[in-house]
Amino acid sequence: MRLDGRRVELLPEPDEPGMMTVIDREAPGYEPYISPVESPLSVPQGSPFQTWRSGIMVVVLSILVLSYPLVESILFGPLIPTSEWAFEDTELRNLQDIGLDGSGIHVCMVDTGVDRSHPAFIDAKFGGFLDIVNPENGDFIDHGIDYHGTMMAGLLIAEDAFQGGAPGVTLSVAAALGPTGYSIDDGAVGQAIDWCWRVQKADIISLSLGGEADPSMAISGPTVSAVEDALASGAYIVAAAGNRGENSSDVSIPGAMEGVISVAASTRTGDIWVDGSRGSAVFEGDARSDPNLKPEVASPGQDIISTNNPELGVPYASSSGSSVSTVFVTAALALILEAHGDKLQIIGEEQSVEEARNLLKTALMESANSDYEGHDDRLGYGVLDALEWERSVAESLS
Repeated sequence: MRLDGRRVELLPEPDEPGMMTVIDREAPGYEPYISPVESPLSVPQGSPFQTWRSGIMVVVLSILVLSYPLVESILFGPLIPTSEWAFEDTELRNLQDIGLDGSGIHVCMVDTGVDRSHPAFIDAKFGGFLDIVNPENGDFIDHGIDYHGTMMAGLLIAEDAFQGGAPGVTLSVAAALGPTGYSIDDGAVGQAIDWCWRVQKADIISLSLGGEADPSMAISGPTVSAVEDALASGAYIVAAAGNRGENSSDVSIPGAMEGVISVAASTRTGDIWVDGSRGSAVFEGDARSDPNLKPEVASPGQDIISTNNPELGVPYASSSGSSVSTVFVTAALALILEAHGDKLQIIGEEQSVEEARNLLKTALMESANSDYEGHDDRLGYGVLDALEWERSVAESLS
């Protein structure tokens, strides 16, 4: 007998799914069967409703793709780790709170270059760019495989996941370090330093050259000559002490030079970073004396977060060493020059640039935060206290 599909329905038996029972649809109490793999809102393939729904999905996905940078910033921005503790412990934030951001000060970095396309640099003030690694290149670029130059720049001028130490400065960059972060030759670093003060007229030259000393960077080489000329011009130079450990014979060149501020790397607890170099009491046969004992100061240099490859989903990474520490001192000096640069310049013109520099270095020596007397050959006069450094300079100028 042929069953009328409009009046009956075949349902599986609960205990024997292979057996089917005929149910009269018009019988009292009838309830239609719904398969667990089907939805009561299922729509036949190819129906107008399904086509309309698919269209909405395409539009929504397109909007999400186009707005990904904004969505990423909203969702993941708060999750980006920062090293805010380093800016706070060095009192850079308190110095910024009195209205200083480095405006009017020109800083020149010699490094692997910089990738200015990073989102943290949108409002940054860039000056010139010199590519010694690839002289045919005229655009801003970072040659470092770990974006070393971009990381150093971020600590100074970033304004995104975190704010740099002196975001108002004008930053010029010379790419004189190769992909691995070592100088391509002594002449390249010397050429970069000359460009910083002769062409760019930089107030501060920041040298995060904190790795093993390049054998070509001799005491009488082009880098030393360039540093001597820059110091004589009145430029301030901040350089990394180096990462050669406690058995090193001295801090790295050019940080070993008397007029340069040599910076060691400290940990979050204020101790010396494990690979921090040891300064010597003697340089070229002459005993060093205050305020020029090496290194002069320490600042945070362990696992510091900064800007990295802008093509990464989260374009930030951590770095350790005196290269990082150098930038904190550069930032503090930029804020101090913003506040007192005019008076220091007068001292330099009426007395000598050495007198102005010694005033700054003496104030740094007296203001550094330490729990020991005098000087430590790895931590210097203590850990950077930017606010006290500025106050000490102000008192010396009053």
